[in-house]
Amino acid sequence: MSRVIKSSEVTSLILDSLPMGVLFCDTDYVIRFVNRAYADLLGQRPEDLLGQDITKVIPHSRAAIVLRDGRPEMGELCQIAPGNAVPLVVNRLPVRDGQGRLIGMVSQAIFNDPEELKKLSAKIEHLGHKLNQYKRRFKASLSPQYTLASILGDSAPMRRLKQQVVSYARLDAPVLILGATGAGKELFAHALHAASPRTEGPLVSINCAAIPKDLFESELFGYARGAFSGAHQDGKIGQIELADKGTLFLDEIGEMPPQIQAKLLRVLETRSICRVGSVNAKSVDFRLVAATNRNIAAMLRAGSFREDLYYRINTFVLEIPPLKERADDILPIARYFLSRMGLEHVLFSPAAEAAMRAFSWPGNVRQLHNAVVHAATVRQGEVIEVEDFPPDTLPGADLPLRAVGSASDLGGIMADAEAVVIKKSLAEHKGNVTRTAKALHIARATLYEKLRKYGISRRA
Repeated sequence: MSRVIKSSEVTSLILDSLPMGVLFCDTDYVIRFVNRAYADLLGQRPEDLLGQDITKVIPHSRAAIVLRDGRPEMGELCQIAPGNAVPLVVNRLPVRDGQGRLIGMVSQAIFNDPEELKKLSAKIEHLGHKLNQYKRRFKASLSPQYTLASILGDSAPMRRLKQQVVSYARLDAPVLILGATGAGKELFAHALHAASPRTEGPLVSINCAAIPKDLFESELFGYARGAFSGAHQDGKIGQIELADKGTLFLDEIGEMPPQIQAKLLRVLETRSICRVGSVNAKSVDFRLVAATNRNIAAMLRAGSFREDLYYRINTFVLEIPPLKERADDILPIARYFLSRMGLEHVLFSPAAEAAMRAFSWPGNVRQLHNAVVHAATVRQGEVIEVEDFPPDTLPGADLPLRAVGSASDLGGIMADAEAVVIKKSLAEHKGNVTRTAKALHIARATLYEKLRKYGISRRA
């Protein structure tokens, strides 16, 4: 039968097994307990230290100060043994009874090996460097990647739009960005933040179309510890809370579920959020920028988007025109894409330039980028031709290019390109001359003249 061990004996055994020194003295400075590690540091046996005055054993002891002030002293570097003993890290903690009365002090000596101290110091320094790296990366991930200078295009519509951004950036009201897919809504959101007084704060971007509906609430608002089965034990900070003192960009806000729209409206009204599973509200300070390619007016009529939320987010509206309405920007943007690829020396043929200007670009700048990359990759020489573009973009395969033998052929090449572009645009608009002329940025009379010139039928 095993011997029954008293709790006091267990405590003593545990403290004696610790690698760090532990000493307890009462308010009269009498040592009432010392473990083996602490006694070894003092060069004595534990039993010889019991009952002695700590100020006699350690002449420079600060026990009197700790017991007088009743405040702990943490992480002090000192020598507890006489002579040239190695400095140790010591914690001094006042001890109180159940009624809060001061009854003594615990001295804890953490190291008895200088190499151990050096290792820990090096580890702390290394962790400090890593923490700073993570902070820098985290800040970079929440910093604007684009400014107004990043947005290409100098056409009249783009100049007006950029001036709007400058004006809206100075204010703090919500901004709604409207535009087709690929038009550059995210670029304008970044530019708004970069030009605003909140530029030093975070820019948190959320694509509402990419979040599963059952995760929407916890993603935006975060959740408290133990909020639901599978939740992280420490809880999670939400994206809205993360945007505090900065800008919250909700891309494709038209995809936000109705119940989340109601919660977002509440946040905008109260300027506070409550994590899932918590009853404690927390103040948040952010500017909202929302974007959508959906027809919000139609969604309001259908009841799929809250009218009260709509009027909260559309204080200012930026409407990005599609690329087909700013044909003057097409070639500069295309040449920029070439320069990004290190192909500044590569040129577009006159036919390719004419075709690019005339094409409707339903996918906007994103489609233009992909088309230029494709054409630059498959080209045969230093000039990009119409047929180098993807077949679903520009009319390449059916363009009867003539062999270039002299400068006089240039007019014929451009005429061929113009005829094919007109045919394609006319087909896209189902033979409607008015819409075709508008898409090609020419007068109806001019289009009729070219139809006669090239023998093109409106039903072709």
